[in-house]
Amino acid sequence: MQRAIDRAYLINTNGEVWKHARLTDEQYQETEFIAEYPREGGIILDAVRNGANRIIDRVYASIRPVFDSAVQQGLVQHQTIAAQHAERSRYVEARQRNIQTFDDLRQASHPEWAAAYSNRSVVKEIDQLVGQIVPARLDGSSVDISLRGSLPHPPLAFDSQRAKRFHQIASQRELAAPVRVMVIIRSLDRGNDYAKPGAKILNLSTDREVTLQLSSRRDFDALHPHHNGEPVELYVSPIVESLGFDLNGGDLMFIAVA
Repeated sequence: MQRAIDRAYLINTNGEVWKHARLTDEQYQETEFIAEYPREGGIILDAVRNGANRIIDRVYASIRPVFDSAVQQGLVQHQTIAAQHAERSRYVEARQRNIQTFDDLRQASHPEWAAAYSNRSVVKEIDQLVGQIVPARLDGSSVDISLRGSLPHPPLAFDSQRAKRFHQIASQRELAAPVRVMVIIRSLDRGNDYAKPGAKILNLSTDREVTLQLSSRRDFDALHPHHNGEPVELYVSPIVESLGFDLNGGDLMFIAVA
């Protein structure tokens, strides 16, 4: 819950949360709430300092849409990342140079991505909290979250099935339409039996180092000749998480060398 509070504070302060954003020492003092001893079957976080109401309101606003979806939806089978990757690869092969650039994508803005990505930083923390009642051995357990900010918000009641659906939405990952991007490969990992191959790249559109996820050793072999400090153009797909993506620092999925 404290991490959710930290993320909400950053959203209120900066308007959005960037990947790997951190609080300063002074900001930690503003977000430290007091946890009292459990009473009436619940744990009370006492938010008494100035500005705390806005932080609690932001936590609620972030998780309420996902909670509502979890209440309304059954468990949905989403297409696997591997299947999506195969589709994006066929798309790249068919379209080639007609695919838009990463700069085109940034100019298109996608404000809904930024908002959803910021909310996700709060949602993923709440997901870990309510996810504790998902195991079958805890069937019949529940988690109720009551938040009082500038006003008392309607309580959020989770049973096991609702917590499962909440997790499904919170952890949903999709590959957006492929784009062309100029990068410099900073590091390249072949992977092993326990870890997938991967890379760190400097995105020359944003001048930020980001993670480039690879689907197989063949991707490593395709990139290896270009791990030389020189710019190379790649086809990649933004990895959209919980319907959000950080255009500056979000992870990308490698499709092919352009």
